[in-house]
Amino acid sequence: MSLRPRPLSLGLIDSGTGPDTAATGWLARCHAPGGCEDRLGHGRAILATLGHYLPLQRLEIALYKLFEERLTCDADSLATALEWQAERPPAWLLCSLGLPRADARLRAAVERLQAAGTRIVAASPRFGAPAYPAAWPSVVAVSGAAGQLPGPPRQGPDGRWYACVWAAEETRPEGTAWQPWMSGPPPLGTPPPLGGASFAAAHALGYWLAESAGESVVAVSTAGAGSAGQSG
Repeated sequence: MSLRPRPLSLGLIDSGTGPDTAATGWLARCHAPGGCEDRLGHGRAILATLGHYLPLQRLEIALYKLFEERLTCDADSLATALEWQAERPPAWLLCSLGLPRADARLRAAVERLQAAGTRIVAASPRFGAPAYPAAWPSVVAVSGAAGQLPGPPRQGPDGRWYACVWAAEETRPEGTAWQPWMSGPPPLGTPPPLGGASFAAAHALGYWLAESAGESVVAVSTAGAGSAGQSG
């Protein structure tokens, strides 16, 4: 009998994964008629951010590839993605996007997942109009906070959670890539970092997943941290 802990199930809606996904073993299923490989880079960056907190092998991920050519979608497309996830409801679902309109079909899909026990973590812009599904009750809304480092998210008086806004970069063969929260300038040739509420949601969820999996979560020290900041 194996005494290894069961993987946590995670639903992910994004632009795909890296080309070596098949070898890693953590992708349980994927809805991607054109293939799971990420052509936009967003999904890979989200996965790298989750992987900052725990090995992705500790997760059992169901990926719905929503973005193919650009990072935009309509309410029906997002509702279809959520309905696919609801066929086999995951313990957690990361919705690293939001729409400006409260759509009835989209809400029904959210409520179906919640009734099955799925905890939905969704990106919520810090300023401006509400974004859905984050604005609906019982959805865990996460915004980016300028200057917040990786580690435990904090909850504000408005009920939203706030987390690091910067995407983690994929680990390179020579070691961990430079991050915006590190001290000193990035090496020459480092591409501009991705940031925004979608990555704040990934940071928060990564921390919570690590806690659930019993991983040791070490927050980044503020000593000597970079001063870069952005609100998502």
